[in-house]
Amino acid sequence: MSHNGRKIHTLIGTCLAAALPCLAIASPPSDVAVGQLDAILNFCARAEPRLAESTEAWRKALTREASRAARSSTAYKQGYQEISDALARGNQAQEIATCTAGFTLPKEREDKEREDLHGRH
Repeated sequence: MSHNGRKIHTLIGTCLAAALPCLAIASPPSDVAVGQLDAILNFCARAEPRLAESTEAWRKALTREASRAARSSTAYKQGYQEISDALARGNQAQEIATCTAGFTLPKEREDKEREDLHGRH
């Protein structure tokens, strides 16, 4: 994996990891965090439409405690734009692979692993 590929993979992973504590401590995510998450989830859903259901489930789970005005705030727009710009500069193929690995529904992942296993014999 190239340096840019690792950078984007790390970026997506870091943003998601930063959001996960929100689930555990039940404090609302910041507006900028909601913007960053939405940018990643929207990118992944556009790049790989079959992930739309999964990314929407993540969006609901990770932002359910966000303020109602979060998506209209300046901080949200800045966070969204920051991540969108980074994704636009990255390696699209590697970013899509990261999306697929991170947001594939468990059943789809099991089916893919089964196909990979049987395809190698």
